[in-house]
Amino acid sequence: MAGLQEGLKPRPRRRSAIWRGIRFMFGGPIEALQIGRIVEGAELIGELVSRIKAGPAPEAHVYIGDHRTLDLEFMAAARQVSIDEIHRQLQNRRRQTARATICYLGGGFGFLTLWAFEAFLTPTYTGLLYVVCLLGICSAMFLSAFYNAMVNWQIRTLRLGTVREFFRADESWWPS
Repeated sequence: MAGLQEGLKPRPRRRSAIWRGIRFMFGGPIEALQIGRIVEGAELIGELVSRIKAGPAPEAHVYIGDHRTLDLEFMAAARQVSIDEIHRQLQNRRRQTARATICYLGGGFGFLTLWAFEAFLTPTYTGLLYVVCLLGICSAMFLSAFYNAMVNWQIRTLRLGTVREFFRADESWWPS
């Protein structure tokens, strides 16, 4: 008897009619979800997140020499352009930062005026959030103006200075 059982193949399990019915009813919507493609998409997103976290290989656009001054010769050699082209690019950037400073200051003072108008004319509790948001926008505008003025100063002096050095500089902070 044992020999007979050894030679027999196990009988394949037949699924019951209930499971076949359930699979028939819910198989279409499940296949419509395309779970395999969702898994592939999730793996792709995970790979992209890891690439973003790793960041690009740093490519320096500004090279710093002694005493934190800009090394224009090395920058020109690295980009394979002349030093005059580097000066032209720095002048363009200087004009951009000057324009940006003026625009941000104008926007900041405009929003400050709007803030003062709203603060004096609205009842105390009805528009408090609106007034606080306008003050936040004002602060962002003034900080952006300050940043662009500092970048302009760094280009004028051809060295990377800190915020403290920018405040203590003998030159005017106003971009030119």
